[in-house]
Amino acid sequence: MAGDCILCGKCLEVCPLLNATGREELGPRAKADLCAVLTADKEALSEADAAKLAGLCLGCHRCKAVCSQGVDVPGLVAMLRAAHPDFRAWLWKQWLTHARELWAVSSSAAKLIPKKFQPEKFGPMLKMLAGLKGGPGLEPFLSITSFPDTYRGEKMLLFAGCTANYVQTRWLMTALRLLDGLGVEVLSGDFQCCGGGLKGAGCLDEARVMAEHNVAVWRAAGKPKVVVFCASCRSSLEGYEEVFDSSDEALEWQKNIFPLSGVASEIGFVISANCPKTLGYHRPCHVDAADSDCRLLQSALRERLVAETKRECCGFGGVMGLGAPGLTDQVNRRCWDRLGGAEIVLTGCSACASRLSATAPQGVGVGHWLEIIR
Repeated sequence: MAGDCILCGKCLEVCPLLNATGREELGPRAKADLCAVLTADKEALSEADAAKLAGLCLGCHRCKAVCSQGVDVPGLVAMLRAAHPDFRAWLWKQWLTHARELWAVSSSAAKLIPKKFQPEKFGPMLKMLAGLKGGPGLEPFLSITSFPDTYRGEKMLLFAGCTANYVQTRWLMTALRLLDGLGVEVLSGDFQCCGGGLKGAGCLDEARVMAEHNVAVWRAAGKPKVVVFCASCRSSLEGYEEVFDSSDEALEWQKNIFPLSGVASEIGFVISANCPKTLGYHRPCHVDAADSDCRLLQSALRERLVAETKRECCGFGGVMGLGAPGLTDQVNRRCWDRLGGAEIVLTGCSACASRLSATAPQGVGVGHWLEIIR
């Protein structure tokens, strides 16, 4: 796959890491070129050099989306990470595979540890954990006025994701309330993590086990629609091709993955008096071209939506955030520059909400768009 790169440079225009740092050696084209070298000669780079290369990718997949040759640089990096695991990958794997036991407790504890007592090695992880905080969140200011009959009587599965299941349960409750109002019967399904964060970190076996489990849940439920309200989870679910025995079933699975905002697009909303005058929307890297989250917010908030990211990444970066926090911080600052002037920033991705919440300027609120619905 790495050898398919024709060095056209399309990926350079969309890479948040390159755009934030100006360093072309950090861009996808350089990674594809180096992976091609390693494919031809595994001894061309030392173990340390290969591990360093594997660590410097945000996993945003923007380069893959624009590549005319179908080169998947984040996929190549994930394979490098699998071949050269380190302490950060191990730590990331523990965090994701034990989310049920760790997240709620860790996110609360992380906020209580003074910075001077935070080990340098764990500082970035603690910062991300603090961004997962639960609690009251944003004050709701969108009231529902009407529900359409479009989906009334349909049976669907709801994929809530780890953050909503273990930390931000108010997201889950609001999602269930919206689906109930729409007349949807939410089927019981014990989904696990989407596996996207594990796959990007090179934990390929663990990610595949989760993917196989989630597909089995869908099959057992009769292969209904699966509603998702996290852009990163949705992208990960749609990338399960390797766990299907037939391309037809893989396509059937992909066609049944729906964003909650798309299902809820015809719900009537009215703004309450406590709505801030200026709001921003952060477009996640993994959102699809339609971006139904943004369209729903534009329809409901209208002129109050004054700031919006388009090409800027929040800088979450997955496992890269542990190994190169200085670089991910540069990416994050460009994101906040774009969102200047907003009193509250909304997004439709759990990872983005966590990262932006942990790095928000003083006085700026951050949350998932589900939080603003009464």
